[in-house]
Amino acid sequence: MSITAFLESLEKERRFALQVAEHRYIPPLQPRHRKLDLREDLKDVLKSRGIGRFWSHQVEAIDLIRQGENVVVMTPTASGKSLIYNVPVVESLIEDPGAKALYVFPLKGLEQDQVKNLNDIFHALGIGSETTVRPSSRIHLEPAEVYDGDTTPYRRKLIREKLPGVIFTNPDMLHLALNAFHEKWEAFFRNLRYVVVDEIHAYRGVFGSNVAHVLRRLRRICDHWGSAPRFIACSATIANPQALAEGLVGLPFRPVLESGSPRSGRHFLFLNPFESPYTEATWLFIECLRAGLKTIVFTKARKITELIYRWTVDRAPELAEKISPYRAGFLPKERREIEQKLFSGELLGVVSTSALELGVDIGGLDACILAGYPGSVSSTWQRAGRVGRHGQESAIFMIGIQDALDQYFMRHPDAFFERSHEAAVIDPDNESILKRHLPCAAAEVYLREDDTVYDVKALRPVIDECVREGLLGPGKTGGIWFSRKRMPQLDAGIRAIGEPFAIVDDFGKAIGELSGYRVFREAFPGAIYLHRGRQYRVVELDLERKKVFCREADVLYYTQARSKEETEIIEKKDLREMGRFSVSRGTLNMTNRVTGYEKKNLFDRTRISRHDLAMPEYTFATEGLWIEIDSDTEAAIASHGYELAGTLHAAEHAIVACIPLFALCDKGDIGGLSYTLYPHFARPAIFIYDGYEGGIGLTARAFGVIEDWFEAALLVVTECPCEEGCPSCVQDPQCGSGNQPLDKEGAKFLLERWTA
Repeated sequence: MSITAFLESLEKERRFALQVAEHRYIPPLQPRHRKLDLREDLKDVLKSRGIGRFWSHQVEAIDLIRQGENVVVMTPTASGKSLIYNVPVVESLIEDPGAKALYVFPLKGLEQDQVKNLNDIFHALGIGSETTVRPSSRIHLEPAEVYDGDTTPYRRKLIREKLPGVIFTNPDMLHLALNAFHEKWEAFFRNLRYVVVDEIHAYRGVFGSNVAHVLRRLRRICDHWGSAPRFIACSATIANPQALAEGLVGLPFRPVLESGSPRSGRHFLFLNPFESPYTEATWLFIECLRAGLKTIVFTKARKITELIYRWTVDRAPELAEKISPYRAGFLPKERREIEQKLFSGELLGVVSTSALELGVDIGGLDACILAGYPGSVSSTWQRAGRVGRHGQESAIFMIGIQDALDQYFMRHPDAFFERSHEAAVIDPDNESILKRHLPCAAAEVYLREDDTVYDVKALRPVIDECVREGLLGPGKTGGIWFSRKRMPQLDAGIRAIGEPFAIVDDFGKAIGELSGYRVFREAFPGAIYLHRGRQYRVVELDLERKKVFCREADVLYYTQARSKEETEIIEKKDLREMGRFSVSRGTLNMTNRVTGYEKKNLFDRTRISRHDLAMPEYTFATEGLWIEIDSDTEAAIASHGYELAGTLHAAEHAIVACIPLFALCDKGDIGGLSYTLYPHFARPAIFIYDGYEGGIGLTARAFGVIEDWFEAALLVVTECPCEEGCPSCVQDPQCGSGNQPLDKEGAKFLLERWTA
């Protein structure tokens, strides 16, 4: 059945038609081609693979790379970005067989598809690395090799001994293995011509801020060995690709933003279900499959993935052999098998967490079902880009859940289609992150006053602090610093901030890490901790050994910490006068203590039970902003009969909920606090802060878009049909005080006053 016929049949069903909040048809785009000058042998190889003509953005980017520029490419999924970096890399290896290239992907596993395609090109050209075949092991090295956590120690040794032309890796391996042991990779770094950093939109917040230093340290190592590689970055659609690439690498980039690739027509439907969004997703999945449409369902958690898969099999047993769940917790071999079966057509459908959002080509899918707004416009389009890749028309169904952003777009679909994509925010200048990476940098190549990458003069206060804390040691002659630890990289986790806590399972296997404020908020005893879609129950939080002990769980609830918070202003850095109010920005000292937690139903968020805890206080400095409530506004709130505490609290929740509209983040990355009487001002105030030690730039980004930000918050509150406040407007599922008190009408009044 064609997509058009399928949608017409659905819309004849009253049950379905009444839930459609928007049906938008996005017309197809025709390709724009340009001529690309290529060597005849490479041209023939690409032609044999069906690539005889090149899209305009591919030619523009390749020409800039050939001119010696660092380039960032931001075009939609399936727009041939890999060809942009593969062509210059292949050309460099043809011209100089000793040349090297490094490909960095955000997650291990994303490299598999890419490395096979690149090796196929090398083989067709008759190019091989200095390969080795050991009769005892029968291990053969390809011209391009993956070097990550799944690579066996023996194969890693062979890769170091007989360097391939191209190494595929991830930031963790670059941090711990390549940068840290660069002497063992001397020949590789001496001859490094290109560094490809793909999927850069994944590098945001704490992770992105850490990766920025991993890449700066890579540049220092290259400079040490006498190379100056060009950087090629690729991104899904975000608001600031050039700024992000430059922030990550610390070098100027030329952007390529206009795509010349074709696009098939797409139907985009917003569904606001009357009952469970997951029941609706299951029904729609079955209908798509029965119509013969290859379909992917994206969920926000492993548990929902498993339930939709199970419900589908229960209700349509004839489809059991045609569908599969997919999540990051699967073994690499299992994931590859599912991807291959989807590509070949053996599988007709898949239910996935975000694990299938990035990178992997899984064939000609026809329909995409989003069980909940993915959290950002960028991520929504990235997931939608999984379908219609082979020229056929496709359909995307976004099913709203009871969440402020979901309902905002259900009521304002135009805002989704017209909205600029969010900015990916990083903060390499975060002092906590700097204090991790400066010792790593010094251990790799001594820090000097004339350092070619780090501005040592500007960083002297942080360097001096590292010296006082015993992290760095000054050289005898002055103007030089070395690391006092032999391997500081082992203590510098790049996916968290502050002092890391290892999260270990029953078998002692590390499954992740948390640090600082988030340890207490997310890993208290009894908490259900989610890691890559899997559920774990925290058994013990060991503060002395910096470990969280947990056990895998299978439950239909989540946990929410109850806490008490206080804040102190350390430094005011900026002020914006906004008419009836002003917003200040600066450094805050946050004190948080978890007092207990609630178990809540996974589906409707109702409270199941409440539990008390005795936890220590945690204090950290971060970046934030605050709004003082002037006496006229306070009097106006009272004169209209609104409760002051409930008004401020509800407004705070609505404001926090809308930050992800402007910055790539989760609501959990932001904290909020309201006072009916803040001692320092002797008046009411609302505080919004970055939920990470030192801050990561989220509230700084929000500070620059206050007008649009508050307008969005007002719409969320005004247009929600509930009377007293719900998860779709002013309730926050992570509220430390259990969403008490809240005055929705007061919040509406306050936001109207601020945006008038």
